[in-house]
Amino acid sequence: MRTFLLCFLALTLSCHAQFTSTLNDKSAKGSFYVSVDDHATIYINGQQFYHCDIGESRSPETELKTGDRIVVHLKEDGGGKRFMFLFASTDGQTVVSFRAHDLKIVPELEATDFTPDQLQKWTKFAKQEHHKHVFPVKGYSDWMWGDLDKCILAGTVTSQMFSQRPK
Repeated sequence: MRTFLLCFLALTLSCHAQFTSTLNDKSAKGSFYVSVDDHATIYINGQQFYHCDIGESRSPETELKTGDRIVVHLKEDGGGKRFMFLFASTDGQTVVSFRAHDLKIVPELEATDFTPDQLQKWTKFAKQEHHKHVFPVKGYSDWMWGDLDKCILAGTVTSQMFSQRPK
């Protein structure tokens, strides 16, 4: 009887963990809105997805989901350093916002992807900058940059980054 109860308890906990994990998994089809001075290249799960130069732009449509690894290469040619991006669903109902505390500064100069262990070892977060909001879609993203004129930021998309579009 004791063995049966232990097996039942283990099975119950396993099912609860899988159910909770499924509830936290989110995804959306849409586009990134990006503002940069001067250059940004976005990688998703190690694959180059989008490159843009100075100003505001919108990426092609893609699907973004919890667990996706985002790496952004930034380069400044002179002048100001500013970068902000957010992801907006095609139906206009959901945004994925990127805050400075969501992205870490990557010390490896050519990184396009990372492991959870690498992300944990990187201790410096992106530096928050202050500028006006410029996108046609509202969100909670921060202006940010790294330490140098050429820098890399990285982070993992979490379910907490998904939210309803602010009014």
